[in-house]
Amino acid sequence: MANRGYYVIRFDNRDIGKSTHFPQSAPESGVELPYTINDMVADAKSVLDNLSGKNAHVIGHSLGGSIAQLFAVTYPEKTISVTAISSPILAKGNIPYVETDPKITEEMWDVLMSNPMHQDSKKGVPEFQQIWRFLNGDWPLDENMADKYTLAIYATEVIGPAWNHTNVQSGIRDIFQDLQKLGRPILFIHGEKDYLPSNPENTKRLANALPNADAFILENGGHMFFNNEIWEILIEQIHRHMKKAHNKAN
Repeated sequence: MANRGYYVIRFDNRDIGKSTHFPQSAPESGVELPYTINDMVADAKSVLDNLSGKNAHVIGHSLGGSIAQLFAVTYPEKTISVTAISSPILAKGNIPYVETDPKITEEMWDVLMSNPMHQDSKKGVPEFQQIWRFLNGDWPLDENMADKYTLAIYATEVIGPAWNHTNVQSGIRDIFQDLQKLGRPILFIHGEKDYLPSNPENTKRLANALPNADAFILENGGHMFFNNEIWEILIEQIHRHMKKAHNKAN
């Protein structure tokens, strides 16, 4: 978006990249969850206030999609629009959501848990690539892009399950009414083959139930996007959504 005239702020959440890392609240570790998702929402507000102070188009992927939605309903005065990509469903309401076929879920977790996350990147990168290939849906995997992403993980993180990021997502309140009253354009982007956060059908149902929301389902897309052609498509969708928000504001 920077090359389309926008000032882009991208930052590392807690426990990832160059941000502070915490002890992981893995099962039987005895470690209590050191922060909540509301703390992560407040982090985003602090970053925005310190670097810009202006209102923003809020965009997030996966857990970031949850943070983006919660940011919007917590700080609507700072939000121009919301884009939640590959995001869990936080708004329940009375929507008749569908359950994913257990066979699909089992296959997905078999692949995700197949990588022991070796400390040695020479062993870990090829195994990560198997996971990225699965999460890329049916699109060709750009191996160089995937390897660069993986090596960035090795360069900045303790290689291990991100239990804290998993655990902060449990028990989030139902924000359906908040989104319904938000009055800001919302775009949900979901891969057609992505069952990790929720069934893609549920994203469509949620968007249909909200007066200010649209859903874009990426054909054959997965949870991750290691393909430049995918990003060209998504950037076009997001930019169109952002311009729509500006037109509505005027």
